[in-house]
Amino acid sequence: MSDTDPHTGTPGPTALNDAIRTLWVRAGEERRPLTADEQRIYQVLVAAWTDAVQAGQELAA
Repeated sequence: MSDTDPHTGTPGPTALNDAIRTLWVRAGEERRPLTADEQRIYQVLVAAWTDAVQAGQELAA
C-alpha cells in the first residue's frame, strides 16, 4: 500500500518520516551535521509531516 494521498498525490506521514530519517542516517553515517541544504529540506519535510498528521487526525475525528 502506498503512503500517498490519492487526491493530491502528496506523500503521507510514513513516507515523509522515512525521508526525514534518511537525512539523519546519511549525516550520521558520514559523522557530520546536516548541511545547510539538508537543514532546509529537513524543515520542509517536518512541516509537511506535521500537516499530514494533523490532516489525518482531522479525518479520524
